[in-house]
Amino acid sequence: MPTIVYNYPKDIKAFYMRLNDDGRTVAAMDVLVPKVGELIGGSQREERLDVCIKRIEEMGLEVKDYSWYLDLRRYGTVTHSGFGLGFERMMLFATGIENIRDVIPFPRWPNNAEL
Repeated sequence: MPTIVYNYPKDIKAFYMRLNDDGRTVAAMDVLVPKVGELIGGSQREERLDVCIKRIEEMGLEVKDYSWYLDLRRYGTVTHSGFGLGFERMMLFATGIENIRDVIPFPRWPNNAEL
């Protein structure tokens, strides 16, 4: 049975996830399914520049390394969110196949990609 987990503790999530009003959790969620793990993950993005900077500092990261990201907030943004569904994980869940390697439509291994 799928389980939805939401409002994760801020200390285990990325700085760009929106800090909730309680100051301890972020606006993030995952749909977890048995034998697969995370099937869908998503979060609201932090739009407040001052909060972004504070979270970067709290995580022990260099603010200057994220200047490009902070400029996106500094010069205008809107409230927005993002999510993703793992295709291979969805195939595991839908088919019951046990190994993710067996559902990858384009198998990958070291040195096989022509770039």
